[in-house]
Amino acid sequence: MKLATRMTVALGASALLLFGGGGVVYVRAEERSLRASAVREATLLANSLQSAFENALRDRQLQDVAGTLDALSHVDPSVSIFVFDDTGSLVRASAGANVTADTLRVETAARAQVQPIVESASDSSTSRLRLGLRLRDETPSSPSAIVLEKPLTELDGELLAMRRTIALTALAFVFAVAALSWALARTYVGQPLARLVEHMRRVREGDLGVERPDAMGDEVGATRLEFQGLVDALAAARERADQEFDARRRLEAGLQDADKLITLGQLSAVMAHEIGSPLQVLEGRARALLKHAHDKESTTRTAELLVEQTARIARIVDQMLSITRRRAPVRARIDAASPIRSVVALVEIEARRRRVAIDVVLRGATDAFADPDQLQQVALNLIRNALDATPPASRILVELGGDDAFFELRVTDGGGGVPESIRARLFDPFFTTKTERGGHGLGLLVVRSIVREHEGTVVFERFDPPGCIVVVRIPRDAQQEVA
Repeated sequence: MKLATRMTVALGASALLLFGGGGVVYVRAEERSLRASAVREATLLANSLQSAFENALRDRQLQDVAGTLDALSHVDPSVSIFVFDDTGSLVRASAGANVTADTLRVETAARAQVQPIVESASDSSTSRLRLGLRLRDETPSSPSAIVLEKPLTELDGELLAMRRTIALTALAFVFAVAALSWALARTYVGQPLARLVEHMRRVREGDLGVERPDAMGDEVGATRLEFQGLVDALAAARERADQEFDARRRLEAGLQDADKLITLGQLSAVMAHEIGSPLQVLEGRARALLKHAHDKESTTRTAELLVEQTARIARIVDQMLSITRRRAPVRARIDAASPIRSVVALVEIEARRRRVAIDVVLRGATDAFADPDQLQQVALNLIRNALDATPPASRILVELGGDDAFFELRVTDGGGGVPESIRARLFDPFFTTKTERGGHGLGLLVVRSIVREHEGTVVFERFDPPGCIVVVRIPRDAQQEVA
């Protein structure tokens, strides 16, 4: 139920209660007043007849009683008068008057006391006023009495008309109050609140356009002004948030550029060192080759060393290019198990040579939103690292699965773990523990770069024996974000 309707019903009910209650009180007071007036008139008439009837009964002038009653019948035929003697026998009655049991009861009560007997009784059709008055004749110990009966038809009619008038007036008043309250509530409450609700709906949908409310000096106007202030503050906060977001994006872009420059500087310094060493070897061997060109055996050894160092430089340059010039991933919804199984098949030959088993276990769905080629590169680097860390007669466990939001690649090696002193440097460029085996410390850096471009994460879940666990998580679709 709308507010205007509830207010109309409440005010209408209140008006009906107040006006109706006042009308009931007024009708009852008027009824008491009219009945008291009728009693006074009947009492005056009975008192005026008292002396005349006492004298007539004392002198046995019954014809005088009859004459008086006949005269009264012509004046007010609705009034019935009964005259009883000291024995309770009816002496005379006005024309058309009929004695009833109520008449005799009032007569008996009137002869028993000095004060008049007054009672008002109602039947199904009308109400009557009965008044009994004691008379004294020559035998004061045995008084006689008169009973006066008067119908209150006129009084009942006046009261009924009054009730109808008050009821109609109350209904008209309630209708007027209800109509006026409905119009006022709709104008000053309903319509402003409806506009406020519509404004709230637009704000909830994202429309923070300025809407200046009407200048209303009441509580509804104050509410709309306060809400508009809230919307203005929200719009200002959104604008500040947008500005802060843009500033943060610019800052992040700047930090990324700075990070690239720092990384590039680090890579350049390390690369100069890493390439400088084999270049010195190449230079020394080349000079030795010039000096011993006639020695076939020395020339062969020198040539093999030149090939080895040149290949080493080529690998370093290739790893550098994979980081600095790697293409952007072309992501799609794929079955990640297929490219990863291809990597496992490629590495299994080397694994069997080292007597290391590679187990692939599915722990759930294997779909992911990824570039299959780059996912292969991630898996290849992780499995190769695991293979280098795993001793013979051990196993590598590759688990594929995840939850509803993210695909998960979990690689567990069978090695001796990673010392705590070097754990923080595992993703640093050119940091490696496999220098004697030709490692260059770029594999995990490549993995982390690829996974980040896929909006995923790569973490070491375990460092201690019986082997490390590396976990890669990649979203299953484009809408997921890493927490």
